[in-house]
Amino acid sequence: MGLDIYLSKKTFIGAMFDSCGISGIISLKKRGREIPIKLRRVAYVIEDIYHGRKAHWLHEWLSRELTDAMENSKEYELGEDVINRLHRACIEVLEHRNKPDFREVCKEKLLCDLNPEISKEALDLFLDEVRELAEATGPNEKTDDAVFLISASW
Repeated sequence: MGLDIYLSKKTFIGAMFDSCGISGIISLKKRGREIPIKLRRVAYVIEDIYHGRKAHWLHEWLSRELTDAMENSKEYELGEDVINRLHRACIEVLEHRNKPDFREVCKEKLLCDLNPEISKEALDLFLDEVRELAEATGPNEKTDDAVFLISASW
């Protein structure tokens, strides 16, 4: 496994096929300059859901769930069952935020052993990550044309 891990969502758009019924325009600017993208050429949209370090709790969780996939730096498609488990784990952690068993739930569900001396800022960042992952893996994000991918870089 490399130094960084990436979780992304790749959605087939197929704008080049009239049967897909895709319409509209893409208007993007980078540093004030327009980026020339023609919608009729767009096959996929890839959204970066998460980017983190190998030592991060998500890496540990994915390593447990996907033993073989985490051994190399190739892109790997996550099954719906894995995405559902990640979503449920994030939701359970968020539901226990103000309960006495919060740290135990974090450790059990996300393999995240929170330091008892964690600062409020660090805890808020952790909870923001969990909230974002819960949203990104939720039912509203899943379509027949989308797949979730995990990859790593060295």
